[in-house]
Amino acid sequence: MRAFHIPRLCRVAVLSLVAAVIVAACGSSNPTSNTTSSSGNKVHPGWPTTLVFGSVGEDDATTLLQSLAPLQDLLKAKLGIHLTVVVGTSYASMIEAQASGKAQLIEYGPFSFWIAQHQGIKLQNVGIVTNAPNTTGAYYSVGVVNPKLNPGITSIKDFKGKKTCYSDPASTSGYLYPSYGLLSVGINPSTGVTPVFAGSDTTAPLDVAKGSCQVGFSNNLDLPLIFTQNHIPRSDIKIVWTSQAIPGSPVAASDSLPASLRNALENVLVNDGNSAYFVAHHYCSSIAACDNITGQYGYAPPSVANYAPIAQICAITKSPSCKV
Repeated sequence: MRAFHIPRLCRVAVLSLVAAVIVAACGSSNPTSNTTSSSGNKVHPGWPTTLVFGSVGEDDATTLLQSLAPLQDLLKAKLGIHLTVVVGTSYASMIEAQASGKAQLIEYGPFSFWIAQHQGIKLQNVGIVTNAPNTTGAYYSVGVVNPKLNPGITSIKDFKGKKTCYSDPASTSGYLYPSYGLLSVGINPSTGVTPVFAGSDTTAPLDVAKGSCQVGFSNNLDLPLIFTQNHIPRSDIKIVWTSQAIPGSPVAASDSLPASLRNALENVLVNDGNSAYFVAHHYCSSIAACDNITGQYGYAPPSVANYAPIAQICAITKSPSCKV
């Protein structure tokens, strides 16, 4: 799961080059040359004038620039920084983009954030994505089935032997927590089902609705998008399993940025990066409109998320992605 529940602009398949290729393909300049320069920032002379924000992509791309407009306006006004966005085809591509310096801010899922940290990438969590004010950003993995095509599947116990759509090997809600859920009912998540990696927490339930997979996993935040954006009838998807609560998804800033800037980013995101502030400063017309544009409400302080359960579930599932 990642924070902006919105369409994305460009997609590439070569993961190691994802950030540079996407920026070039979308007509932007090389992000490295912009972000390493410390000249020209009128708010703080030691800060860059541009930061590259990376996120895992979705299918539809038409509303990306509009969805980012409030955040871009906020960072420009508060920090004198222009936000450039790059899109990856997987969490692995985003981890590599940050490790190679091609992106300074990454919107991770909890599991991919844990992987990045354990790969030795120096990061600072600067905000937890939320969908309502005064919340922690916690969410849930869900197991789904198309009841019209597979009426006999009524619980996760029935997933045994079924063609199962996960999202991404480094996804919290699309793989790690589902693996734990399957193991808890005696099903091996690799050999007890026929696994398929669909790419995201929206494509997995889409494949289930269309019959490409018999069952699959998503999360309670992304699942509604297949009904509103992909026009899938609600009767084509039934939730038959819900996980324990998952800690919220973080935005992580690279330690290559000055500490003063990382702290300023946290302050701005947590205090001002929300729909209420955007409305008050005329970045959008109403809280409902802002929520619709950005796909979220705002950011909670990093301290609200406890990522210790990720390590605990890794120890139980022994997921290959945990071996970093």
